[in-house]
Amino acid sequence: MLKRMIMTAIMAVFGLSQFAFSEELPKAGKRMNTDYFEIVVVKYKAGMADKAGRYIEKYFAPATKASGTQEPYIMHMQTGAWDVVFFWKQKDGMGSFDWYLDADGEKWYAELAKQNGGIKNAEKIFDDYYAMIASSRREIGHHHMAKKDEKKK
Repeated sequence: MLKRMIMTAIMAVFGLSQFAFSEELPKAGKRMNTDYFEIVVVKYKAGMADKAGRYIEKYFAPATKASGTQEPYIMHMQTGAWDVVFFWKQKDGMGSFDWYLDADGEKWYAELAKQNGGIKNAEKIFDDYYAMIASSRREIGHHHMAKKDEKKK
């Protein structure tokens, strides 16, 4: 019994459960019906969350609107270690992460600079915003679409 429990745990960790309990070799497969997200969690320095929110509203949101790029889904946390979580749906799935800056990002940065008097001012806005952050982390996740949403993709 203990041996089976240990093997089950090992297979779960390494994703081998299909292979272990099947008489067929595993086959390559791609996740289907999933949406991928870039997820950024942020903890602001003490007393900086409101000011950071104002920066987002004053500088980042207008650049998003004018550039026609995707607005993140923003969740303000009530509990836990983080103040805010940003979710950006990746329109090209995992392929979106092949780019360090995609075409939408380029449009967004250009619009931020245009709206604020040039690249130096845009850099200052970023420097000021990042100075409000105590810590942050970037994650990648996916969500399985409901059957009713598959055709909308």
